[in-house]
Parts: sequence; C-alpha cells; structure tokens
Amino acid sequence: MSDTEIWFTRCGGATASTIAIQENFLHDAFADNGVILRSLQESNDSAVRESHFDHSIPAMFREGGNIPPIWARAKGADTVVLAISWVDEFQSIVVRGDSGIRSLAELRGKRLAVPLYAGISIDFQRGANFHGFASGLSLAGLSAGDVTFVDVPVERGNTSTSGGNGGRESGAAELEALFDGRVDAVFLRQSSGLRLFNEHAERLRELVRLTDQPDPLHRINNGTPRPLTVHRSFLAEHRDLVVRYIAALIRAADWAEANPGAALDALTREDGRSDRRTIAATFPNYATSLHPKLTEDYIAGLSAQKDFLRDWGFLEADFDVAEWIDRGPLEEAAALVAAETRVAAE
Repeated sequence: MSDTEIWFTRCGGATASTIAIQENFLHDAFADNGVILRSLQESNDSAVRESHFDHSIPAMFREGGNIPPIWARAKGADTVVLAISWVDEFQSIVVRGDSGIRSLAELRGKRLAVPLYAGISIDFQRGANFHGFASGLSLAGLSAGDVTFVDVPVERGNTSTSGGNGGRESGAAELEALFDGRVDAVFLRQSSGLRLFNEHAERLRELVRLTDQPDPLHRINNGTPRPLTVHRSFLAEHRDLVVRYIAALIRAADWAEANPGAALDALTREDGRSDRRTIAATFPNYATSLHPKLTEDYIAGLSAQKDFLRDWGFLEADFDVAEWIDRGPLEEAAALVAAETRVAAE
C-alpha cells in the first residue's frame, strides 16, 4: 500500500498546530501510519502555497484565520470544519496623539484607513480592518454610514502564509497615512500591530482596545475564532487519519496548558519578529485557549464572522455554518486521547 500524503498549514502562529509541530505531537501521531507529512509553508510551489487561501489541495489540514476558509467555502470549496479555537489577540483603534478625537463617538464624519492589496485572491487584511472598525463603531452607536473609509494601497510583496499578505509590516502603510494626514484613524491588530503601536506610542492615542471587550462578539475578527478545516472527500476516505490529526492538536493544547511558559516560547519562535514580551501582550490567554472545540459560542462567533463578510461584500455566496461543521471526528479524537490517558495512568 502506498503512503498517504498529508499537507498541513497554519497561520498567525497562535494555534495548537504551532505546538503540535514544534513539540512533535503531529509527527508522532503518524510515525507508524504510512503517512507523509508536508508543510505548505515549506513548499517552493506558489500554486501549492495558494491552497492556504483557496483550500485547493484536498489532502490538507488548515488551522488559522477564518476569512480565507470562509471565502473558499463560499466559492465552492467542499471543506468541513472539524473544530474551532478562540485565541484573543491585540486589536486597537488609534488616532494621532495631537488629534482632537478623544472617543469613538468622535469618529463620526472622520476618515478611517483600510488597506488595499492588489493581485491577491482574498484581501483578508482589508476584511479584518473593516471588522475591527465596525466593532469599534458599534460600541459608540455608529455604523459604516457615519464614517468615510479611505483605501490605503499596500504593496503585496511575496505571499505569506504565516499571517500576512507579505511585503510590508501589516499596519505600517495605514500608520503612514495617519501621520501624513490622509486619514484620521487606524485599526491595528496582531503582534505586528502591537509592535507598531509600541514603536509610535508617543504619537498615538488609543480609542479602544477591542481585546479587552467583555462581549466576545466585539472581539471577532480574522484571528478569532480560528477553524480547523479539511476537505469532505479526505474525511470520507481517511476518517481515521483525520481523527488522529485532531487528537494530536488536543495533546498539543493539553501540553500548552500544562507548560504555559514553553508554549509562549514556541509562539515567539513561530512569530519570528516579536520578542516574548510582545507576544505575551498580543495573546494574553494563549496557553489556555488552544483546545479545539465545537461549543455553541465558538460556532456562533464563526457564523457571525461569515455573516459580516457576506454583508460587506467579501463572499460570492452565502452558506449555513451549521452545515459546514462535522462534530463526529472531534468527539472521536477526544475519546481517543482520553483512552490513551487512562492507559498511561494505569
């Protein structure tokens, strides 16, 4: 029997996959199963790497930001959500420190920066900025019609599957537009946004940090929640491998919770640009937030994000998130890990 090839990809770093890869949970899960594991990020083929966004490779697991998989599903990719995690990350709306704007309500009639990347399949950074602003505006009783969105062209550079569109640091072009007076407010997120915020702190005023909002619906964005997806055809043909894959992520999440310092080190290595202190501030609950789940609140968050992308014109078609989910493999993976834990304890 020939070996089965499995591709895997993750983005943003704040995933159980990061731990599973670095700590060899993923490798160990398939060591004796005739499986060849391949990382999408390590491929030199741009068509292969593009599957991170369009999910074109059937034998591929993807854990990461939700805009690309939602967009791909709306375009007809026959994928299935196997699990969801929710790792809150830094999200902030800022204005110039010398601006007269001191509250979200004072954004009425103002110019808000949104990045515009040319020549990419799905501009998820643009979608993330729109949603960040929409969440902030809603806190002040405002809506999109109360402000003016200003496109800020950003050079694409080389496509990155690790959390950005490549090229410049995410948020840098928008901050330039803020400082030279083309816009009045900017949305920053992720570790790149926090680095920029810290670098220019004396020149900025923060209107809101969405990370701290108690209502999780105000914290929804590309990175929250993060679905784990695979093609339905692969699930149908290799259900046992799918269960083993999810089980590896459960073990990784358990390990992270038991080793929070080491988990933070792993995420810092994955990021590659930020120091440990910045990563800890970007993802304040990282080590305890990696468990793959299908709870009603996580599903509601994913559905709300799909609805937002639909309403703001990012999707070609609508679909039912509940029908996109298959609970069976996660339940089987949890049972597998529980059984192994009992045996180990005996």
